[in-house]
Amino acid sequence: MRAVYTAVIGGYEELHEQPVAADSRVPFVCFTDDPGLHSATWDVRLVTPALALDPVRSSRALKLVGHDDLSAYDETLWVDARVVLRVDPDTILDGWLDGADVAIPRHSYRTDVVAEFDAVLQLGYDDSSRLYEQLTHYATLAPELLEAPVPWTGMLARRHGPAVARAMDEWLLHVLRYSRRDQLSAVHTLATTGVAWRPIPIDNHRSEVHVWQEPRGRSGRLPVLGVSDSLQPPIARLGELRNQLDHTRHLLAVEVAEREEQVRALEAELAAARPVREGSSDRPDADG
Repeated sequence: MRAVYTAVIGGYEELHEQPVAADSRVPFVCFTDDPGLHSATWDVRLVTPALALDPVRSSRALKLVGHDDLSAYDETLWVDARVVLRVDPDTILDGWLDGADVAIPRHSYRTDVVAEFDAVLQLGYDDSSRLYEQLTHYATLAPELLEAPVPWTGMLARRHGPAVARAMDEWLLHVLRYSRRDQLSAVHTLATTGVAWRPIPIDNHRSEVHVWQEPRGRSGRLPVLGVSDSLQPPIARLGELRNQLDHTRHLLAVEVAEREEQVRALEAELAAARPVREGSSDRPDADG
């Protein structure tokens, strides 16, 4: 048995309809926390997010380890909410999983894992300190994997089994521990758990089997609270206040130094002008 599934958590994106579902025997299941979400082509199922204040990682959890409702299926195809299939999912799963347990499209415009790290850093998709830590750990543990081809995880086909389940559990741990960008941890976790993934050579934006739609309904709010907000640890906040105080002291010191320099300049002008005034007062009166 097979299924296609996706997740829409936190109102981050709008769900796209799947016209091919009308003629397919494969069910299309969408997990969401939005009780008002309805679809003509998706079987919408209400779930509770794994992390209430982190809809992105909550969606990743469903993507990587699935849901109890999927336990009856032998093979599944994950598609991001922006992916619209152009062919029956049976066709995709037949080809992609022929001799493979996991199949993921290869990234069509980034060469390797390092390039993906660099892009995420440059685009500001995640916290830089978290990204540098993850990159450092991977470089220490398995540097050769950083030069491996990087996947594009907008689509993910798998044949379910114990080995694949362990790999997906490990993958999710890295998404929770490091960057939420699961493409960064895919190669490392699959390789170190012994699950080989088949890279599918398709263009990520449009191929014979899918179209990557432009974003619709994406929320402008941050998916998680910023460190500078209420979640900031008190010690970090104290350090920030100390830095602000030191900066203020520095500005005051500079201003005081400038004022003292101006006073010295005025005193020098007065001292230079005093002999002139004293000399003029000693001259006899012209009428005397």
